Amino acid sequence: MPLPNLGRIHIVGSGAIGSLIAVGAQHNNIAYSLSPRRADQLTQRLITYSGQSILLNQNLPEPEKLAETDLLIMPVKAHQLAQAAAQWQPRIQDNTPVLLVHNGMGGLESVREVLKKQPIYLATTSHGAMKINQHEVKHTGFGRTMVGEAPDNRNGSGEQSEMVMKVLSRCLQPVTWQEDIERALWTKLAINAVINPLTAIYDITNGKLDSLQFRGQIGDICDEVAQVAQACKIDLTSDFLKENVQLIIANTANNYSSMHQDISAKRTSENDAINGFIVKQAEKKGIDVPVNTFLHNKIKSLEKNYS
Repeated sequence: MPLPNLGRIHIVGSGAIGSLIAVGAQHNNIAYSLSPRRADQLTQRLITYSGQSILLNQNLPEPEKLAETDLLIMPVKAHQLAQAAAQWQPRIQDNTPVLLVHNGMGGLESVREVLKKQPIYLATTSHGAMKINQHEVKHTGFGRTMVGEAPDNRNGSGEQSEMVMKVLSRCLQPVTWQEDIERALWTKLAINAVINPLTAIYDITNGKLDSLQFRGQIGDICDEVAQVAQACKIDLTSDFLKENVQLIIANTANNYSSMHQDISAKRTSENDAINGFIVKQAEKKGIDVPVNTFLHNKIKSLEKNYS
């Protein structure tokens, strides 16, 4: 049954998570367009976790203008958000909802500089997916998705929030609504701050972090993130973060992190929005975060090798 008060969803880019959302939309008969930055990189097939091959054959052309009943989803990297928002800004209404799905922090601020009036929603997911070539994506691990309304929204509504929640619940389940989405995002930030740089630096899968070799580093990273989060008025403890990190390591043991994939493919990673964000916030609060600083600088040096 079609969702009430929904035109269709427009997915920016053609990356792994965006393609996963598109397959969910297709499976649930939700009209969608998947909009790659380059025409030769459009995802055409998704390999499910069980190995099933699904063709994305219901992708619709992009309309000239998006309506208030459409949903613009931006599952792109944090450093790509501002440019993507600028490209779509002339094509959306003041009340067209926009959903951001990305690793790290700072995305809302960069998008809000461009989309000053639109209602923005924030989501984080622990589903694993990777693009195995230009036209194929593989679902590598199940996870859960959390979504909530940006704290600075002015034009949102309860009906619209319900629509966003229902769309995600069908496309990227299971989904929970978070009244305090910032706390959920900081929790995911801590997970990314551990798993992403360590797997990229040591060239390993997520599961390899579950060893005594990394126990001290994981603890130190979580200690630093918790300290910075508390200074930013986010109620998180180091023990809570360590527990969540270990859970994700176990649940995604065979996965390669997004940063590992970026470094291996010689692409710019989301380093600045993850460990770099922690370092920047720590500087503002006068907090010393030597482990996150080291990891941020180390990934920067790896990126310089192919820039």
